[in-house]
Amino acid sequence: MLVEYGKTLRMIRQQKGITLKKLADDICSVSFLSKFERGDSDITLSLMTKLLEKLMMNFDEFLFIHHDYQPDQLEQFFKTAGTAYFNRDVDQLKLLKNTELNKWKQYGVETYHFNALLLEVYESIVDSNYKVEGIKEYDISLLSDYLFRVEVWGYYELSLYNGTLLLLEPDMVIMLSRTAYEKSARFQEFKKVNEAITAVLFNTIIFLLGSVNRFHEEFTYQKEFMEFISYLEKIALPESNLIERKHLLELKGAYDIRIGNKEEGIAKIKKAIQLLNDLNSTKLANNIEQYLLQII
Repeated sequence: MLVEYGKTLRMIRQQKGITLKKLADDICSVSFLSKFERGDSDITLSLMTKLLEKLMMNFDEFLFIHHDYQPDQLEQFFKTAGTAYFNRDVDQLKLLKNTELNKWKQYGVETYHFNALLLEVYESIVDSNYKVEGIKEYDISLLSDYLFRVEVWGYYELSLYNGTLLLLEPDMVIMLSRTAYEKSARFQEFKKVNEAITAVLFNTIIFLLGSVNRFHEEFTYQKEFMEFISYLEKIALPESNLIERKHLLELKGAYDIRIGNKEEGIAKIKKAIQLLNDLNSTKLANNIEQYLLQII
């Protein structure tokens, strides 16, 4: 139902100084457009797209204005959850989780259940008093079943998987990350989805590398590591994405160290550190230096 967008469209049209007649011309009748703007009639997506094109605006920009210059509800959810996680705000994470669980109980929509599961993962990481058994095998099974059966992965599926990836066994992560890359292919030109699949691939690679205390063990995921590196390179990170390019160089260095090419790996990571120091990003540079000391 697009009927709720009419008043926003009218506001934008008037701000751009375009008359009803001029906007409707060659798209629909003036009376139909007037009824839509008043909220008295619905409109098809194809017509709405044509109207927005004439206003020189894409749907994302329109929705941003429609939501009073705020991210849409879905984006806002992940933003709020991410902020609580990075701030290590356990109380906020619990509040958000309970809100999603209440929505699930009230509406029976499984995605609210998955949202609560993501928040539980965040809570388990930041809360030292959290009991691991809180995340049940049954919940993990429901989540993986959902992700496998979705035919096309968009922003929601990618963000959900990215936040719950740590729950899964390596073989499941490998299969689902392949699925994520393949099933999001048609949306990869869309900036928000491109950023989400990039994050999934980076986190998959980090997951496969393993924790720092395992760097001296035999590495059994060399083939898979290079596979996901190739996916990242196919996405063709633009030159402006300096942090992502630095991160890729750092991970390639960590991989070299993991498989025994210590000198080559150290050189790559030191290059990444130098790039950050040159940009005065000393905090990030220090973090990588500490990581390097832990893995060599």
